Amino acid sequence: MQAGCLHLEKRMDVMGCNSLKKSLSVLLVCGATVATSAVSAFAVTSPDFPMAGFATQNGGTTGGKGYSEVTVDNVSDLKSYAKAGNKIIYVKPGTYMGPVEVGSNVTIYGYQGAIIAQPTSGSAMKLSGSKNVIIRNLKFKGVGAHDDDDEDCLQVNHESKNVWIDHVDVYDGHDGNLDITNASDYVTISWTKFSYTSASSGHQFSNLIGNSKTKTSDRGHLNVTIHHTWWADGVVERMPRVRFGKVHVANNLFDSKNASYCVRAAIEADIRIERNVFIGVQKALDLYMSDGAITAAQMIENYEENVKKPQAGTGTAFKPSYSMSLTDVSTQAKAYALRDSIKLYAGATLPDPGASSVVTPASSSSAKSSSSVASSSSAKSSSSVVPASSSSAKSSSSQTPVAGEASLTKHGSGSTTQTVAAGESIAEFYFTVAGATGATVTGLPDGVTGTLKGSDFYISGTVASTVTPGAYKFTVTTTGASKNATKSGTITVTGTGSAPESSSSEIVSSSSVPESSSSETSTTALEISHAPHFNVSIEGRTVSVQGATHAAYLLDAQGKLVAKVQPSGNAISIAVPRAGSYLLRIGNELRRVSVR
Repeated sequence: MQAGCLHLEKRMDVMGCNSLKKSLSVLLVCGATVATSAVSAFAVTSPDFPMAGFATQNGGTTGGKGYSEVTVDNVSDLKSYAKAGNKIIYVKPGTYMGPVEVGSNVTIYGYQGAIIAQPTSGSAMKLSGSKNVIIRNLKFKGVGAHDDDDEDCLQVNHESKNVWIDHVDVYDGHDGNLDITNASDYVTISWTKFSYTSASSGHQFSNLIGNSKTKTSDRGHLNVTIHHTWWADGVVERMPRVRFGKVHVANNLFDSKNASYCVRAAIEADIRIERNVFIGVQKALDLYMSDGAITAAQMIENYEENVKKPQAGTGTAFKPSYSMSLTDVSTQAKAYALRDSIKLYAGATLPDPGASSVVTPASSSSAKSSSSVASSSSAKSSSSVVPASSSSAKSSSSQTPVAGEASLTKHGSGSTTQTVAAGESIAEFYFTVAGATGATVTGLPDGVTGTLKGSDFYISGTVASTVTPGAYKFTVTTTGASKNATKSGTITVTGTGSAPESSSSEIVSSSSVPESSSSETSTTALEISHAPHFNVSIEGRTVSVQGATHAAYLLDAQGKLVAKVQPSGNAISIAVPRAGSYLLRIGNELRRVSVR
C-alpha cells in the first residue's frame, strides 16, 4: 500500500495533477506513517509542493499532461523528445551534454543524478518560444562563469509562456545561471538552488529578467514568480536583476557570502520583494536608475540580518493576481525556520518517478549500518549494503569510460581531517566530481557514509556508538573515468558515546543548521554551537524530547514555525496540531518527524 501510494503521488507530481493530489493527501500521509521503514523512505526526499505564482495564470501550466510518457537514458533521445514536445520525459541518471532545446506541452523530470551539462558554447537547456513547459528535479551544470559573451546555462527566451521550473539546481552558468528574456511570460521558479563554484572566475551574475534597457517590447510581459529559492555561495549579483518585468520575489533565501547586491531594480521594473530572508549580504536591494525610472521595488516584511547597506525600496508594487500562502519571517526563529526548509529541500531533491524505494539523500545518515550504497541507476533498485566501511554511488547511464582525467574538488564547512566522539555526527563536507560518472569511498567509520547527489559526493553521518576509538583514514575515488582521481582524509574517533535515534524521527544534518544565540533579535554573524544528542518519541499528536538543553523549533515542510518550546529540565513536550511531516530543530541538529 505504501509503495503504491508513493508511486501514485510521484506520477501526479510530474504531470501537474495537484488537485487530485490534494484530495488524496490524507491517504498518502497515513500510508507514509504505517511503519518506521515507510516513514524514513517517504521523508528522505522533498515533499511535493503545488505549483504557485504566475505559472498558474493565463490558463495554467500542465506540461505534458495528457500526452504519452517516455524514459530516456541517452542524450540523443532526450534532445529528440524534448524538441518535439507533447510528451512527459523522465531522464535517467547520467550527464547529458546540451544544448537541449525544449518544445511545447512537455514535462521533463529527472531521476536523482540526472545532470544536463552546458557545452563550451551555448546553453545546457533552452526554451525559445516554448509554451506550457514543466522542468523538475534536474541539475544544470555550467562550464564556469567567465567575463565573456556566451549563453546562460538555462534559458527562457523569445516569448516562451507558462513555464514552471521547480526543484532544480543550476550552477556555474557561462553568462548566467537562468535568464528570462524577450517577452517571455507567466513563469514560476520554485525550490531552486543557484550557486557558483571555483570553476567560475568572474561574471557570477545569476539571473536576468529583461535583457536590455531598449527592449520596450518587454512591456506588459515578463510576469515572473520566484519563491522558496536559494541563492547560495558564489553568487555575486542578479538575484534577480529586473527590467520592465512584473516580478514577485517571495519567501526566498539569500545568504551568498560573495553577494554585492541581491535584487536589482532597473528601468520600469515592478518588483514585490516579500517575506524573504537576507543573511550576511552587502545589499538586499539595489536601485539602478541610470537607465530610466523604476516603477516600484517594494520591500514587504522581509527579514534582514547582518545586511551591511540596508535599502528601504521605492514605490508600491503590484498585487498578485493569484493567491499564495507565504511564511511569516518577522522574527529570527521564524526566519530560520524558512531558511532550514529551503536549505533542506531546494535543488534536485524530489524522488525518482515511480520509485519503490528512495535514494538516501546527501544530508541524511544512518547509524544502523556501517556503509550503504546510493545508486540512482534504476528507479526500481533499492539501497543495499556493500562491504564494510565502503560506500559507492553511481550516476552513469553508460558503461563507456569518460575520456580524460577526473577530478575531485572539496567543498563544505567540514574538514577532511576532523575529530569526533563516538555517537556524534561529523561536520558534513563534499567533493564535486568532474570528468567521471560517480565516486566511491572506503575507510569511513561505521555510521558515516558517502552519498552522490548530482555531481557532488557528500561525506556525512553519525559515528556509531560502538565504533572503536582511533584514526580512520578514508579515500574517495572517482569511477567511470579513463583516469580516476582520489582524495583522502582522516576522521579520528575519540571516547565512547551514544547517539540514540528514535524510531519515529530521522537525523537530517548536524552541521548545516546553525543555532542562534540566546537572543532571537541578534543581527551579528552566527556561530555554530554544538547541541547534545536527544531522543524523540511520538505518541498520538504529542512529540516528546528527552535530553534537550536548547529550545525546540517545530517547523512544517515549507518552513513555517509551528511551535517553539523551551526545555523543562531536559525534557520537551510539543502538541502537534495535525498529522503530517515536520522538521524538528534543537541546537544545530535537525530531524524529520512524521505524525499520524
